[in-house]
Amino acid sequence: ASVFYCCFVFTITIGLFNVISAIFVESTMAAAMSLESSKRRKRLADTLLWNTRITTLIRRLMDVSPEHSIPGKMSDSIDEIFSVDVPGSVIDLVVKDPVAIAALDDLDIDPEDHKYLSDILDPDNCGSVGVSKFIDGLRRLRGEPRRSDIVTVDLMIRSMQVQIGDIQAKVTALLDDSPWPPDCVE
Repeated sequence: ASVFYCCFVFTITIGLFNVISAIFVESTMAAAMSLESSKRRKRLADTLLWNTRITTLIRRLMDVSPEHSIPGKMSDSIDEIFSVDVPGSVIDLVVKDPVAIAALDDLDIDPEDHKYLSDILDPDNCGSVGVSKFIDGLRRLRGEPRRSDIVTVDLMIRSMQVQIGDIQAKVTALLDDSPWPPDCVE
């Protein structure tokens, strides 16, 4: 009976310590995640970090671009800089530069997105990206994706579907009123 009691006490003790350890580890992990989330929010709200890293990226874009340069201080050429359309090939070169990679990492741009930035920031596939669109696109890419990002895209697609339906109805009405035979219109 005493052997059974010893095994019982041993099992209960080990089980109790496992439960206590699991609770401790869980609370430690939750605190670490909360701390990391807080640091990320502060980093995303840091305007000095944003301004310096964007300046670095714009300077690298202008340095690599054969058609553009910044004479003197960037602040003196701000209108000229914002009028520049940067070719996708220049963006592709810049994102391979170690200084630009460090700036993108500091801005919390996913490293997997670096090599696709020229495509991501050029939604109309024209082959170039304006500096203002480059800056706005990077601002939107910062941090983790949020549910609101997906909902925004969904709402824009629904709006476009309604507009395309309206256009289709108007084209159909125009074709119905057309004086040409139907086989000439297609």
